[in-house]
Order: sequence, then C-alpha cells, then structure tokens
Amino acid sequence: MKHETAFKYIGEQLDWTDADFAKEFRELQLMIDHKYDGYQGFQPGTRFHVNLLNWLSQFSTTAEKKAAYQFVKERLAYVSQREMHHLVSLMMPIVERNAHHRVAKEMQIPLYRTYIEQAAIDRVAQLLRRTLYVGLSDGARIDVFRRYNEGKVSNEQVVAFSEITTDKWKDLQGELKESLLEMGMDRAAVDANATFEAICLVDDFSGSGSSLLRHDATKGWSGKIKKFYKSSAERLGEFLSADCVMHIHHHLASDQARSQIEKDLKAFEPDYSLFHFSTSFSYVLPPDVVIDDQCADTALTTLIKAYYDNGIEDKHTKKDIWYGYKQCGLPLVLEHNTPNNSIALLWAESKQDASLRMKPLFARRKRHSSHG
Repeated sequence: MKHETAFKYIGEQLDWTDADFAKEFRELQLMIDHKYDGYQGFQPGTRFHVNLLNWLSQFSTTAEKKAAYQFVKERLAYVSQREMHHLVSLMMPIVERNAHHRVAKEMQIPLYRTYIEQAAIDRVAQLLRRTLYVGLSDGARIDVFRRYNEGKVSNEQVVAFSEITTDKWKDLQGELKESLLEMGMDRAAVDANATFEAICLVDDFSGSGSSLLRHDATKGWSGKIKKFYKSSAERLGEFLSADCVMHIHHHLASDQARSQIEKDLKAFEPDYSLFHFSTSFSYVLPPDVVIDDQCADTALTTLIKAYYDNGIEDKHTKKDIWYGYKQCGLPLVLEHNTPNNSIALLWAESKQDASLRMKPLFARRKRHSSHG
C-alpha cells in the first residue's frame, strides 16, 4: 500500500481536515523515514504506515483513535539503531574514568595526576587491558562496542556470551599474557600474575532490574548476576584477581531499574563478597516518561485498560500487564525489539480466538530470559 493511500485511510479514521492532513502527513512521514520503518520486528515488506492503519482500526470511536494517535506522536520514545549505537559509544569513557579513579585510590594520589604521571598512566593502561567485557544478552551490542574501540580494546578481551568455558578462559589468559609482555612487563611477573582485574558485564536495556538480580524469600537470589557470580567465583586466583571488580553496565535503563539494581546489589554484596560490584548506565530515562494511574492523561490510561486482553499474560509476564511487565509504564520501543516493560498496547497481540483482539503497533519478539 502506498504512503498516500494509507494516510488517506488514516486521516479518515482520525477525522482529519485537509489542513490536519497536510500537517500530520509531513510530521509523521519524517518520523517514519528516519525511525519507524527501521523497526526490525516488522515482517519483510511491512511498513509502519500499514501497521499504524491496522492498529488504529481496533479502536471503536474517533475519540479513542485520536487518543491512541496522540500517544504515538507525543509520548512514544523510539530508540533508533543510530541512537543505540551512540549509547554504546558512551560506555568506554565510563570504563576509562573508573580505571583512573581506581588507580588514584590504589596509588593514593589525586585523580588528575593519573593523567600526567607516567607510572599512573602505565597502570591505567594495564588495568584497562586486564578488563574483560562480557555480553549478558544478544542485545548487548558487544560487537558494536568492539568496533567503536578498535585499538583500545583487544578482540581477546571481549566475550559475546556470559557462559565462558575453561578452554576459553585459557585462551583469554594466553592473549592477556602476550599483551602484558608487549606493554613492557617482566615475563616472570606476567607468568605469576596474568589475571583479569575487572569484568564489565554489558546489556542493552533494563526496565525493572529483575532479570539482572532478584530476591525471593524462599529461593533466595537469582538472575544474571547470581548466575555469573557462581560460574566466576571458581575462576578467582587462576584467571581473575583476588580483588576483581564486577562492573555492570546498561546502555539504557528506566529510572525504576536503576534504583532497583543499585538497591539489590547493595543487599546482594554482603553475602556474595568475593567480588566488588559497581554499576553504570549510558542513559537513564527520566521518571516523567512513565505512564501509570497517576498520569494526567486519563483518556490515554482509560484506553490502555479498556483494550487490554488478559489472554496475553503468561507465566513469565505474570498478571495485569497493561502498563507492561512489572507495571513499568514505559512508552518505549527499541529498534530491534519492544521491551515487555513497555505499554502492552504497543506490542501485545491477542490469540486468534480471543474475544478482544489486541493488535500490535510494534510486534514484540519474546525473549523470556530478558525481562528487564
């Protein structure tokens, strides 16, 4: 379907005047060309304007259709590939700054001197080479990070998946030894102490923080950090230094997730003290993007609940997710997928036999292990 034809039908659904049509066509077409048509969740050949037309058709009244359209136009936060790659590029400066702070504390000198004293500069360079970067999911963009930092980060200190075999650890250590020798370290010292001093665990997005770390009164701690901690603890001394730092970085997170992650790590660390923990985020969404029962736009919140089908719920999402998983209330779409923490009206699709049919605007690919 051509853009003009689709927009004609969209305009009819929204009761646009000729002036409305001219204005809205220009504005929305700009967003489609630069963002929405790039969504990787669309079926081959599918374009956003067709999805928008089908999505609007599920609403009964013109007022509801207009509320839904305004939601997309004014509240939707769509992160394009270029924007996500920019967030990835912000990670390395954070890692470097952390290294300078660590060396300043270690050498008991002011932070600025780590940039001008040769001994400190050398130590920072060594610490950065002794940092291992590990992707926590297939959305971590660890390949993009490596390309952005070519010359700074070796291919042999980047691992795409968190399950690292003993043979892989040996390969990583062997390459680390070669690098440390090239940096001028004595072979005896290298042979005695070729360990990683920091592990940077990388993920793309967190909406609630629960996939990273969560506590159950009966089962105790679980999540990606607990799992990686368990597999890495036995590597201390052989591949990891005794004072190894486990740094968790997200390219993007909600304000709720940041608070929850920091709170959970603080509670987790006393009983899992073999590593030191720290966190960072390239960008944290401001809390005012959240849509919930306190939202001033009652027409929107009424619409979200009125067109909610509880048949979309499963054992992973739990119940009552009209505001998304954990009721995060995010109007968020990422170019490669829509988080289940986002408003269900954006991504949910009812089963064929459902009495109320939810149609997705940005269909979501399920990744049960990645509840943010």
